[in-house]
Amino acid sequence: MKKIELITRNELETRFKECLQQRRMPDYFLYIGEQRGNKSWHNVNSCKELPICAQLTDLLRQSLPSLVDSFPRNLSLVSIGVGRGEKERLLLEALLKRGLSRYYAVDISSRMIDEALRAVADLKVDKVGLVAFLEDLPLLRQYWSPPILLCLLGNTFCNFDPNYILALIWGQLEESDLLLLDCHLLSDQMEESNDPGQEQIERIYRTEPTMRFSINPLVQRGFDTDNCVFHLEFRPVETDIGLVYKTNKQLQVLKNTTISCGQDTVSLSSGDVIQLGFTYKYTRQQAEEYLRRNGFEKLQTFLSSDGENLLLLVRKGQEGQGSPGKASLGEKD
Repeated sequence: MKKIELITRNELETRFKECLQQRRMPDYFLYIGEQRGNKSWHNVNSCKELPICAQLTDLLRQSLPSLVDSFPRNLSLVSIGVGRGEKERLLLEALLKRGLSRYYAVDISSRMIDEALRAVADLKVDKVGLVAFLEDLPLLRQYWSPPILLCLLGNTFCNFDPNYILALIWGQLEESDLLLLDCHLLSDQMEESNDPGQEQIERIYRTEPTMRFSINPLVQRGFDTDNCVFHLEFRPVETDIGLVYKTNKQLQVLKNTTISCGQDTVSLSSGDVIQLGFTYKYTRQQAEEYLRRNGFEKLQTFLSSDGENLLLLVRKGQEGQGSPGKASLGEKD
């Protein structure tokens, strides 16, 4: 069991400073930093008002007997954004019965990789932790050999531009590799409503644990929680595949303040607005269409009984329309 760091703590702080200077704070910064940052995530992950992670884990557990039959023998498991590694343990236990080469846990948080590796310490498989960004995937592929099962679980797919992330992954897979991803869907009830999901989304993302989690990277660096207003809206976005929905999260600074970023500082002024990360909500048909357009062929599809959670096993097919060099959802003006 070993851990390889492709990005250092100092490099992370430099990137955080650069983003904050642009008044942006991408979601991946939520998972790094001091131990309380991980604790904040665990609080959100177990929050009853935010059951998405638990529901997706249940769907994977229920789908495993059928999934495993589709896996070739001697796969290596590669999980991007591994978190605590709960879903990965389920997969590893099933894969070990068919022969398993190696387990690669990839995350931007060094602490979370430690947790994920500890969660499977008793399993007899070679384990490697890789501290890296998703966009480092072209560099990461040197560490494993095909065939691999690349996992993008925990609704991670919905936190990126779909064309960008799928084109990036497509370019790094071999014909023998598989991709397993999940997502929390825009439900039929929400889609048919005149105000699709606004009340439900606000109820989920306005919980106290979620809002604290959203500002935790700033709090770790000296920010006062009373010095901001959290704004959230759930808005439609017209794209080339139709109307999709997207959360828009912002922090409005109330008083002048200074944020520590390693050896440097960033000054924030009263009235500044910091753009936070986003989450897309797709219908099942939209999620599958993005995969098709980006060159993936469906092998198996699993849908939860309430129709709100989707798990897809796909493989690399013909080259799609997306490009890893251009992050574009196809949004229309």
